[in-house]
Amino acid sequence: MKVYIGTCGNKVGLKKYVELFDTLEINATFYNFPSETTLKNWEKVFKERKDFKLAFKAFQGLTHPLGSPTWRRAKLTPEEKERFRGRVGCLKLNPVTEALLERILEMATRLSARFLLFQLPRNCEREKEGFAHFFSRLRELSGGSAGLHFGLEIRWYEADLLVRVCEDFGIVPVFDPLLFPKYLDCFKDLPLLYFRLHGTLEGGRLNYNKRYSDDELRELGELLSGLRANEVFVLFNNIYMHQDALRFREIFLTLSNKETPQ
Repeated sequence: MKVYIGTCGNKVGLKKYVELFDTLEINATFYNFPSETTLKNWEKVFKERKDFKLAFKAFQGLTHPLGSPTWRRAKLTPEEKERFRGRVGCLKLNPVTEALLERILEMATRLSARFLLFQLPRNCEREKEGFAHFFSRLRELSGGSAGLHFGLEIRWYEADLLVRVCEDFGIVPVFDPLLFPKYLDCFKDLPLLYFRLHGTLEGGRLNYNKRYSDDELRELGELLSGLRANEVFVLFNNIYMHQDALRFREIFLTLSNKETPQ
């Protein structure tokens, strides 16, 4: 089993980051599409690390309704706001969102991304009947892009939904195995797993202001050893993600060496 360890977003320069880790989830693509200058810079950096595994968080126009507070960071023109109104978020499929989907797929292909994440807020639960239509169209547009996987993270608990999209469309369930261990029971035999470590869950809300203890990181490492996956992505998404990812890498390496016969 190959385990890739990294963070959701980078707190150090990209060139330094790729020296430290072997995977990165770029979150900036959730708020705004990158400029051509930024894309060229990414291309240059990632081409120097052929073995690097790149993931993107899909643009919020596909996942979050326009009323979501996340849109405050979007650089939308008045015309774009009007065009998006009532048409974006919760995996709605229409000419506006299909154009956004084609754009993010083109970017993922250009950068040889390994993973594209769709993260849905809780208020999308009532729109779930349309998810199958979206993922069916996603498969058509992607054309079975070599090496590109799609993941779904939902901010409510519904194992049956994740099982369905996994079985019907090959969508990888994305979750925090420490916060939602029941999901692990459902998906521990999958060949590819993608974990996002958020911190703590308090009153139904995620609290990212969390520094994982050594014991918690060892628990995570021991959890991985019980999986049958060929590949596991472990992405930290808490405030102390950079430090915790580095610490987990060392702890996991120690655990792995103990399990390897001498």
